[in-house]
Amino acid sequence: MITLRRFVGSKGVVAGALVIVVLFLLGFLGPVLSPWTPTQVDYLSIRSAPSAAHWWGTNRIGQDIFAQTTYGLRKSLVIGLIVALFSTVLASLAGAAAGYLGGWTDRVLRFCLDLLLIFPGFLIISMVAPRLKGAGWLVFALLLGFLGWMISARIVRSMTLSLKERDFVRAAELMGVPKFRIIARHILPNVASFLIIDTTIAVGGAVMSETALSYFGFGIQPPDVSLGTLIADGTEAAIGYPWMFWFAAGLLIVFVLAVSLVGDGLRDALDPTSEAARPKRGTVTALPRAAEPPDDVVLSVRDLTVRFGDTVAADSVSWDLRRGEVLGIVGESGSGKSVTALAAMGLLPATATVTGSVRLGGTELIGADVRTLMQVRGARVAMVFQDPLSAFTPVYRIGVQIAEALRAHTRLSKEEAHARAVELLRSVGIPEPERRAESYPHEFSGGMRQRAMIAMAIANDPDVILADEPTTALDVTVQAQVLDLLRKAQRETGAALVLISHDLGVIAGIADRVAVMNGGKVVEEGPAEQVFARPRESYTKDLLAAVPRLDAAIEPRGPAHGAPLVEVSGLRKTFPLTRGSAFKRRIGTVYAVDGVDLTIRPGETLGLVGESGSGKTTTLFELLRMPEVRENAQIVFQDPMSSLDPRMTVGEIIAEPLRAKGLPADDVPHLLEQVGLKPEHASRFPHEFSGGQRQRIGIARALSVRPKLVVLDEPVSALDVTVQADILDLLVRLRDELNLAYLFVSHDLAVVRQIADRVSVMYLGRTVETGDTATVLGDPLHPYTKALISAVPIPDPAVERAREHLLLPGDPPSPFQRHEGCPFRGRCPVYAELPATDRRRCETEPPAHEERRTGHRVACHFPL
Repeated sequence: MITLRRFVGSKGVVAGALVIVVLFLLGFLGPVLSPWTPTQVDYLSIRSAPSAAHWWGTNRIGQDIFAQTTYGLRKSLVIGLIVALFSTVLASLAGAAAGYLGGWTDRVLRFCLDLLLIFPGFLIISMVAPRLKGAGWLVFALLLGFLGWMISARIVRSMTLSLKERDFVRAAELMGVPKFRIIARHILPNVASFLIIDTTIAVGGAVMSETALSYFGFGIQPPDVSLGTLIADGTEAAIGYPWMFWFAAGLLIVFVLAVSLVGDGLRDALDPTSEAARPKRGTVTALPRAAEPPDDVVLSVRDLTVRFGDTVAADSVSWDLRRGEVLGIVGESGSGKSVTALAAMGLLPATATVTGSVRLGGTELIGADVRTLMQVRGARVAMVFQDPLSAFTPVYRIGVQIAEALRAHTRLSKEEAHARAVELLRSVGIPEPERRAESYPHEFSGGMRQRAMIAMAIANDPDVILADEPTTALDVTVQAQVLDLLRKAQRETGAALVLISHDLGVIAGIADRVAVMNGGKVVEEGPAEQVFARPRESYTKDLLAAVPRLDAAIEPRGPAHGAPLVEVSGLRKTFPLTRGSAFKRRIGTVYAVDGVDLTIRPGETLGLVGESGSGKTTTLFELLRMPEVRENAQIVFQDPMSSLDPRMTVGEIIAEPLRAKGLPADDVPHLLEQVGLKPEHASRFPHEFSGGQRQRIGIARALSVRPKLVVLDEPVSALDVTVQADILDLLVRLRDELNLAYLFVSHDLAVVRQIADRVSVMYLGRTVETGDTATVLGDPLHPYTKALISAVPIPDPAVERAREHLLLPGDPPSPFQRHEGCPFRGRCPVYAELPATDRRRCETEPPAHEERRTGHRVACHFPL
């Protein structure tokens, strides 16, 4: 019913569907209703105009045009349907199987596709079709379908390669769902939008192809008729005897347009996440010119309101930014933080309606023309985006893009701009800036890309730098480097800085003043020390209370007892680095996991921490692939939206692990209640829930088969702090009630401190330190662990600014090569101070993971 309502909600779709129904009725009933047969000749009426005897007139030999056209329409429609269904089914099955199964299946398919694409389809049809008689039109249709599926299959394969990396597919694999059921239940439904459009295009395309081939004599053969043969016969008489041409041509045009309309409607109707209504194009309106802001105010925002359709994203936002000041804007997702910054830069989409005032000195930015905004952007106001990979153009070198920003606002020559770009890269700590300026964005690590983005931002000595969540996508160690760089850049340029972040610890360490946003409004503003120490608004108090703190007291739960559920030693996993498509050759090895030791007991939570690329996720997937672990384990993924199939209802999602094990699926209502949801939610789709609710659904799915171990892969990193606190409380309650063991993977040590009994620290695929949470996080032995802890910000300006911060140089070394000795030594502050004899030990001897205190193990030759 939901799909039907979506489908009939569009007038164009309904009109297209009605036209198709009418055409099919005309094609199948017309020849029956006509008093003439398609081949019957009226010798007394040759080329006669439409009349009572011949409704659509006659052709050059006296045959009835209505009878011929309706019969030809039927033949063309049937051919179009056969071709579309045959080619779409073949393309979807072959493409999905090749993309998902990979290996020899993929190689064989691609070889066959390439082989078929070599042969000219038109030539084959032109040779075969004229020799077909009688029912040869069916062979002709199948031939069209067989020669038209290859490109669609390639597209389906590419979509499948992307889908197989999605968490909901991985979840199905880890639950033991058979491969071909995964293809049927998860892959094909999620390429349905393309397949529907492809089918409608194929129907119209097949009718057009048949028409074109028949027009030139290579398709339907006389005395049989189709739209193509009729158009061919009527072409010469199109002016003098228009009925001989335009009835057939008109039906062809109307059919193709109607099919396109219906295809768009079916795509949207079958997609649960589609929106039938689109917001109207927005407007930009500046307030009447207000009084000049004080001299020390460089950016003044007054009554800024942003709407997307009926949704208010920012509501009467006002604040002032003074010269040299750092203003921190905090709030949860949807609070209006980023919208405010984008509105100030004039970067909102055309669907936004913007009113209010944003004054940069004496220049009004709201309602400003494009020329004014182009002069301001990058010169007086610069922006550092959240994801630097998307902010840089992938096809241009880094140096070229920084030089472009310089030349847009200066008269520097190309050579001078390039030299300045190199200097800027050097100033932000990019090693070998001359060489790195010639690199493309994808060749930089995340931290290096963000440094390059900051270099571009400060290139023209702006008055204001807007940094929108500049550290969200970075590890804590790299985050510390970037924040230190932002402070340095802000001090050296004298620019005012607006730092937008959901991380109150980040704001506490750098902001002079704080504006707290909620529901599009600024609910509290003041000096950072005052807002953190004495918040006035209940929302601010709730935010601060929800943030896990690294310096919070830990309440010990006591050691876990019983035989270990999981015990592995020296776990290793490598991936081949290959080149080539049809004939792959190995050119190297990725050492993803290179010596991991883990022990998890019943009822215990082990926190697994480390930077991106340390091997955490590979470790947990390798554990879940072990038969003895997989039987009693389930997983909860990081992104609650990605982990749930958008085309399945919540009830189907939770029941899938049960069905995979052949168990009844009648426990879904209880599971929903167990995680704080309602039984009636089972009939809804994932997009109808908030992020926190979606994660509760993921937890319910994991609990459905009553596992002993739940693997939690960054389960709260994608959630706002208040929702994060609720999910952590839920996990603790379920652990205690059900005696669950957790493997809790996270980069956030404050969260790990709150929930974990023991902690295991990983670096470059190896376990470097393990022990109970209080000991490891309170008195670490490995210098890497100490650096991780020092990089985690604490949401208290007085505490955070007085802490010692140990900044690790650079990024982790490449996992593409095997590192002799200690792989951490290149970033290790202890190694840098050792005498030469001790250094040689670090360079040649891998440190063993040994117990240095009771229950506290460390892999370091010279522990702190």
